[in-house]
Amino acid sequence: MARWLLRGLVVAMGLAVALCAAAAIVLWASRPLQEGTLPLRGLTAAVTIERDAQGVPTVHARSRVDLARATGFLHAQERFFQMDLARRGGAGELAALVGAEALPFDRARRVFLLRERAREWTRRLPPEQQALLFAYRDGVNAGLEQLSADPLEYLLLRQSPQPWAVEDTFLVAAAMFFLLTDEHAERALKLARMETALPSALVDFLVPTRTPWDAPLQGEGAPMPALPGPDALDLRSLPSTLFLGEPASTRRLSGLGSNSFAVAAAHTGGGSALLAGDMHLGLDLPNTWYRMRFRVDAQDHADADRDGHVLDLVGVTLPGLPVMVAGSNGHVAWAFTNSYGAWSERVVLALAEGGYRTPEGVEAFGRHDQRLEVAAGEAVEFTVETTRWGPVVEGTTADERHAVRWLAALEGAVNLEVIGMESARTLEEAVAVLNGAGLPPQSAVVATRTGRIGWTIAGRIPDRAGPAAMRPVSWQQAGAWRGWLDESDYPRLLDPPSGRLATANARLLDGADLALLGDGGYAFAARQQRLAERLQAEPGPVDVTAALAIQTDVENHYLAHWQRYLRTLLESPEAAEYPWRDAVNALLSEAVPTATVDSARYALLRRWNQRVSDQVLHAVVAPVRARFPDFAADFPASQAAVWAMIEAQPAHLLDPRYASWPALLLDALDVVIRRAPTPVAQFRWGRINQLDMRHPLSRALPALSPLLDMPAVGLPGDRDVVRVQGPRFGASQRLIVRPGGESEGVFHMPGGQSGHPLSPHYRAGHDDWVEAQASPLLPGPTVSTLRLQPPS
Repeated sequence: MARWLLRGLVVAMGLAVALCAAAAIVLWASRPLQEGTLPLRGLTAAVTIERDAQGVPTVHARSRVDLARATGFLHAQERFFQMDLARRGGAGELAALVGAEALPFDRARRVFLLRERAREWTRRLPPEQQALLFAYRDGVNAGLEQLSADPLEYLLLRQSPQPWAVEDTFLVAAAMFFLLTDEHAERALKLARMETALPSALVDFLVPTRTPWDAPLQGEGAPMPALPGPDALDLRSLPSTLFLGEPASTRRLSGLGSNSFAVAAAHTGGGSALLAGDMHLGLDLPNTWYRMRFRVDAQDHADADRDGHVLDLVGVTLPGLPVMVAGSNGHVAWAFTNSYGAWSERVVLALAEGGYRTPEGVEAFGRHDQRLEVAAGEAVEFTVETTRWGPVVEGTTADERHAVRWLAALEGAVNLEVIGMESARTLEEAVAVLNGAGLPPQSAVVATRTGRIGWTIAGRIPDRAGPAAMRPVSWQQAGAWRGWLDESDYPRLLDPPSGRLATANARLLDGADLALLGDGGYAFAARQQRLAERLQAEPGPVDVTAALAIQTDVENHYLAHWQRYLRTLLESPEAAEYPWRDAVNALLSEAVPTATVDSARYALLRRWNQRVSDQVLHAVVAPVRARFPDFAADFPASQAAVWAMIEAQPAHLLDPRYASWPALLLDALDVVIRRAPTPVAQFRWGRINQLDMRHPLSRALPALSPLLDMPAVGLPGDRDVVRVQGPRFGASQRLIVRPGGESEGVFHMPGGQSGHPLSPHYRAGHDDWVEAQASPLLPGPTVSTLRLQPPS
C-alpha cells in the first residue's frame, strides 16, 4: 500500500512539475517584444520605439496616425488584459470573462447601453479622429497577434482574448466616467433617504457644501450651517435599541483625492511656470497609467508645428486610448483632479397606464432586451427600461421608481478632443481644448512656457435649465438638459493675482458657478487648505525640488485640533479611571501630527479620530438606519460636521448610551486601545498604512502573490494630508514639470510599465514612488530599440 501511495505521489508531483513547466513556457512566450524589426500593416513610414531602463518608450513617428498605430501595438503588448477589463467594465460585459460573480456589476452598468452608444459616438467622429481610432485598433490587434502566447491572465481564466473593436476605446473612456462620477446619483438617493427620517436642516448640517475648512479659488470658507435644536431631533428621546450594533465604518469621510497646483513665473524664479499634479486612484497591478513620450516629425504634422517645432509630448496615456491624458508638450503642461460636481440626477417617476407621466402627457417606456454572457455558465437575459431622462432604477422607497440622468450617456459626452492639447501653445488655447474635451469633468490646472497659469473645468458640462439638482426631483420639476454649456460660460481663472493655484477635490467655486457644477460629494477641505497654505508659505522660488516637498507633505493640521482637544480631555476627572491615560499623554505633544511610518502618536490619533467619527455618525443617523438598515453616513464633508459637534457638544445629538460627550470620546479611545494588537507606545502608523497593491488574479489565487504583487511596505501619508496614501489608494502618478524644462521634471508611478510579471519593467520605478525619490520625467538612455516598418 505504501509503495503504491509513494508511486502515486511521485506521479502527482511529476504532473505538477510538468504543468508548472508548461505554464512557465507559456508565460515566457507571452512577453512583449523589446528589440528587433517587425512589419506592421498600415504604417506609412517606419516607427522607432526606444525604451529606457524602466521600460518607458519614446515613439518616433512620421505622422500622428502612425503614432496611434504604434501606441496601440505597445498597449496591447504590455497591458491587454487591463484594457480588456476596462472595455468590459464600461460596457457591462465582465461576467463573460470572469463568471457569474460579476453579474450584479454588469447589470448596474448595462442599463446605460454604452456599447451601442459607443458605436454611434465612433460613427460621428470627425474623419481625422476616426482615422486615429481605426489605426489604434489595428495596432492593438497586431500587438496581440504578435505575442507568441496569450497573456497569463487568460491562461488562468481558461479564456482567449477577443480582438479590439474600434468602439472599445470609447468604452475604456466610459469606464473612467464610472470611476470618477456618480453614475446612479447615489448621493442624491442617500440624501433623500436621510430626509425621510431626519429634519432637512440636520441633513444640511451633516452634509455641508461650504465649511470653515474651505480654501476655494473663488470666494472663501464659510461657517457651518446652523445646528438644529432638540425640537427638531432629540436622540435622548429615542429607543436605546436604535443605537445598538457596531458602528459602520466611515473611513471615506475625507473622500478620495488628488492634488494639483501651478505657480506663475513670478514665483518660480522667472521663465516658465511650474505645474505639479498627483492623480490619486485605486492602486492595482498593473497601474492605471502607461508612461510614454510621443515624437512626431514636424513635416507630417503641420497643425502641431505652427511654431516650427517637432511635436514632442511626455506624460501618461491610458491603455485603450491613443492620446496623452496628462503631461507636457514643451509649451503647455496640464494636470487634473476630479471635480466632484453633480453630473447625474434622479427623476421621481409617476407611473401611469401605458407608461410614465411627462409634461407632454403619458409616454411609453423604452424596452431594450439585453443578454449577459457568463463564463462557464448560462447566459442571463433581462430588459432595460428607459425614459426620456434615462434608465429606470430603484427609488427612495420600495414602491418608488426613479429615472437616472447621467452626462456620460448623452450624445457628445465622450470624444477625443483632448488630443488638441498636443498642439496647444498658449493658455487660452489649452483652456479652450480642455473645455470641449470628452472627459469625466475634471478640475484642470495649466502652466505655460511663457510663465502663465490657469484653471478651468475640463470636460463637457450639461446645459441645465436650472441649478444642478442635489436631491431627486419630481417629473414636473425635471428641467431639460439642453445639450452642452457654451465654452464662454465655463468657470475659468486665468492669471490669478496671487500667481498660485491649488486644487484638491474640495469646493473651488461659489455663487452661480457653484450652482452650475453642483455638489457631487466634494472632499473634506482640510487637505486643500493645507496645500494652499503650504504653497503660499514657500519662502523662496518654487522649483521642482520645492514642489516635490509640497506634494509629499504629511502634516495633518486637521488632526492637530483633535490632539489639542485630547490633551485637555485627558486632564478631566472622567479620564482618571482609564489605566492607559499616562501612556497616551506621553505620546501627545504640541507639534503637528505627521503621518510618518514610525509615528505612534499619529497612529493613535488617527485611529481615535476614525472611531469617534464612526460612533457619532452612527448615533445621529440611527433614525435613518431604522428605515434603511444598511445606511451609512460616509459623506466626505461630514467630517466637518463631526468636529463641529465635538466643539459644540449638543446634548440632543449625543448617543443616549453615554452620560456626556467626554464619556463617548474616552470610550472611543478605550475601544481603540483595547482592540490594538500592541501597547500604545508600540503603535506604528506604518503597520496600519501598509501597501496592499495587488494584481486582480492574486486575490483569487494567493499562491501567485510573490510573482504578481508589490511588497507590503509601510507608507507615509494619509487622508487629510497632501500626500494622500492608503493601503490601496494613493498617487497613481506624480508629475512635476516646467514646460520647456522637461529634462528637470520629476515623475513617479507605482508599479511598473509592463503588465507582464516576467518583464524587467514590471516593478521598475516602483521604489522611487514608495520613497518619493526624485526620478526624471523624460525617459533615460535607450537600452532597447524596436523598429516597426511598413510591410515590404
